[in-house]
Amino acid sequence: MRRLQVAVILAVMLLIGAQPAAASGDVLKDIKFYVKNYYYGDVPLGIDDYKTIKEVTSKLDEYSTYMTKAEYEAYLKTIHIPGLGETLSADTQIYAAPAKVRSEYLFGNTAVIHIESFQVETPQAVIREWEKMKKLGARQLILDFRFNGGGTVSSAEAIIGMFQNAPKAYTRFERDKTLHVNARPSSVKFPAKPYVLVNKYSASASELVSAAVKDQKAGILVGQKTYGKGSVQSFFELSDGGALKLTTAHFSGPGGTKIHGLGIQPDEVTPPGKELEFAHEALARRELATWDYTQFPDVETTAGTKPITIRFSQDMNFSAPAASNRVELIRLGNAQPVKVTVKPGDDGRSLRIEPERPLERDAKYVLSVNPRFADKDGIYMRKGAYLFIKTTAN
Repeated sequence: MRRLQVAVILAVMLLIGAQPAAASGDVLKDIKFYVKNYYYGDVPLGIDDYKTIKEVTSKLDEYSTYMTKAEYEAYLKTIHIPGLGETLSADTQIYAAPAKVRSEYLFGNTAVIHIESFQVETPQAVIREWEKMKKLGARQLILDFRFNGGGTVSSAEAIIGMFQNAPKAYTRFERDKTLHVNARPSSVKFPAKPYVLVNKYSASASELVSAAVKDQKAGILVGQKTYGKGSVQSFFELSDGGALKLTTAHFSGPGGTKIHGLGIQPDEVTPPGKELEFAHEALARRELATWDYTQFPDVETTAGTKPITIRFSQDMNFSAPAASNRVELIRLGNAQPVKVTVKPGDDGRSLRIEPERPLERDAKYVLSVNPRFADKDGIYMRKGAYLFIKTTAN
């Protein structure tokens, strides 16, 4: 009788079979057993008559395959399997491959956390990056799942638990049952309604998180429709040292959003490459509205170093030597400000801002004038000012 030990891995779990005799016939027999008992899909007709492993796997879906001992061992080196029952926390010390998580602090007290894949280590890495960003002053968040091909479902469950008002993770459909899975509770929470960036390469576990966010209105999805891989692969170890990777379930969002073969439609659709710019602009506008700054009308201009002129309602003293330090020109979606030279206009009420490097084509910028300028009588501005700039494609 075959015994199965369960551990969290890849899409949802790793099923490790008992070790029968090492004969190739027994490996084929075991593969047939796993397919007939665990495969989520149509079991191939006449499977009992198949003579080779390739005959069996060729009749399964594209994600189900046989891995040789060398292939399986190479795969195991890329992941970390915590001991069964291990409790993970922000302070858990895990020695494995890098979690592939990085963060940037953007204008407007906004942080962006880029997540390349969902590994077991990812939730702790995300917590560390978010705590680091909060210390810098971040109050708003963008999560970047673009080009994220997936990973462990346990990691996805933990990330979902960091969203506010997202207690549910997903619905899992197996051959003989349907499971409604809750998110993993977390004491660390993201700010309300973070933006989540996705594209056509966002798949599997990243789609699981995206569907949970969308169904529970816990954030705002931005980008393009996701890949559409809502299936679960489990690994069955075999007596020859290899493994059978087998689709054992499908999942959907907790509110019923279907994923497999369809993908997830974002709340805000953008052209490829414009996802971060869109999210940063939305959050920068939200944040600036709380700063009690004066908003100037948006400006459209050509790319290059053409000066930008702002006119005030009273005479100003723009001759201070540190004037350039009081003006920020930010490319939205970019952490590095554009250096500018600030010159007073001839009328005494205008400020001429000259970028020191050309503005990019078809891009958006925010120009912020901090309230440190004084008028001609030495009275400092009580409010700052800002405006958004869009450069044309030509």
